[in-house]
Amino acid sequence: MHLTEEQLNEYLDNESAERVQIESHLSACDECAARLTALQTLFAEIESLPELELTHSIAARFTLRATPSLPVGQLPTWLTLTATLQAALALITVILAAPFIAELLPAIETPSLTELFLQLQSQWTAWLDLLAAFQLPTLPEIPVFEISSLVLTLTLAGVSTLWLVGNGLLLRNQR
Repeated sequence: MHLTEEQLNEYLDNESAERVQIESHLSACDECAARLTALQTLFAEIESLPELELTHSIAARFTLRATPSLPVGQLPTWLTLTATLQAALALITVILAAPFIAELLPAIETPSLTELFLQLQSQWTAWLDLLAAFQLPTLPEIPVFEISSLVLTLTLAGVSTLWLVGNGLLLRNQR
């Protein structure tokens, strides 16, 4: 059984708990030793690459910018005022509606769980009864013509020949 990529990476990062077992496997397995060497070469090449400066910052698109009149993170006055007025109107609406809702609550009867199941069962049985009584419309009878197999075969051969000739003419005219 060979070492996994995860085991090799942990070994290279000195974070493997099974370091002794990995080293003994690497001494016995040429394939895993070659994979480890390839990973070491790859990491050395990556570390040798020069660090490049970006030509422009992508993060600037996603950070808040200060406008001349507002510091960073502060909302415009009109937006703050709009949100405050909406919250105040919602609170006034709830306060005004509370007495009407309080009057309606005793009038609203909530069915018990048993009543709900009974209603559901009666709806289910009514639906099943409706399905049992459903009948598809009958189709009118079509008179059956006696056609010999020879006539049927010749008709199909003729239609197929006409179809092939027609397609051949259409394709020839497209050139």
